[in-house]
Amino acid sequence: MKKIALILLTLVMAVSALAAVDLNTITPNADNAFASLITPYQPLTARVRGMGTTGVAVTGRSDTFYVNPAALASRRFELSVPSLQVTAYHLYDAVKGGGNLISAGSLVNMASGIQEGYGKLMDMDAGLSFTAGGFGLGINATVAINTYGNPEEHKYGLEADLFGEVRAAISLGYGYRFYLPLDFSIDVGAMVRFSYLAYTDTFSAEIVSDMENAMATLQNKPIMAGFSIPFDLGINVNMPYGFSAGVVARNLNGRFYMTGFDGYEGFLKDPVGGKSGNDKFAFNSDWSLDAGIGWSLDTWYASPTIAIDFRDIVGMCTTKDFTFRDFMYHLNIGAEVRLLSFLDIRGGLSQGYWSLGVGLDLWAFKVDVAYYRQEFGSTAGEYGLDGFTVRFNIGYDR
Repeated sequence: MKKIALILLTLVMAVSALAAVDLNTITPNADNAFASLITPYQPLTARVRGMGTTGVAVTGRSDTFYVNPAALASRRFELSVPSLQVTAYHLYDAVKGGGNLISAGSLVNMASGIQEGYGKLMDMDAGLSFTAGGFGLGINATVAINTYGNPEEHKYGLEADLFGEVRAAISLGYGYRFYLPLDFSIDVGAMVRFSYLAYTDTFSAEIVSDMENAMATLQNKPIMAGFSIPFDLGINVNMPYGFSAGVVARNLNGRFYMTGFDGYEGFLKDPVGGKSGNDKFAFNSDWSLDAGIGWSLDTWYASPTIAIDFRDIVGMCTTKDFTFRDFMYHLNIGAEVRLLSFLDIRGGLSQGYWSLGVGLDLWAFKVDVAYYRQEFGSTAGEYGLDGFTVRFNIGYDR
């Protein structure tokens, strides 16, 4: 894991050292690693991961406004300055057989778990957020090392290519609550996001065993960078006894405008590619319509929350020959119990995989941990990859 961390650090340092771009190798299409990048950027916290990636109809806590902007209508005050979250994937493969995380054998075990197609190795997210009076502001940046398994091309050694990815976003949202008779209310919310994406061409995973030449290798890799300005629209219906239901249309107008650069000087002067760069293209990241129901109860000694979400319900309803596996692919279930206002215990089921999480809230300092499996295939159970996330947060969230 130390070597992997060094690769991550090297990747960040190499972002400004760019070479000529070959569009044929690093333009997203259905047959290469970069098709995975045609997805919206949605910072998901360890809390959300531990609860089975749910939260469409759950209005509490500041991190839910990334899931559904209608959560801002609760007008709660939150300040995070800052948060830091690190996720390591293939954790089970790294430690199986009695190995430890820094041994060469663990790296080999980790590589043996890489399957064909897109996956992840490690990512790190840093962010600031503020919510008050229905307004919400979030600033996030994520650096990731992704994998692209192709056993036919890698007969020996680590059977995968790697590629680096950097995402950043500034999110601004607002929510408003309409009060109705009989303790009903309706929350509506909207969020606009300036989203930035940069990624390298693939490079061999055997760079792990050749750290002396790692910097030179990464410096000679092409990179693409660009932006999109998507927005989300959400609505929640709050009912008596803590019940709620919500719908969110996410990533509307999610079209990325990308540019390739010949050198680092042009990139630093014009990172969005408006005046420089030698190649340009655009691609669409699809919008999604998600729905959910929830229930929560707030007391000083125990505050339980239950959430059930259906992701991409348009895709679910238009699937031909719909099966139970297809149903599970779109279903997320999560639960949380807050004990004595400082200890959170979480569990969930996401696309057929279980998740666990725990959180400790010590007023201005908070730590959350989650262990889960994430589906990287096109159907439930095709390619489940385990991830272990730790998040530290300094601020106020009540």
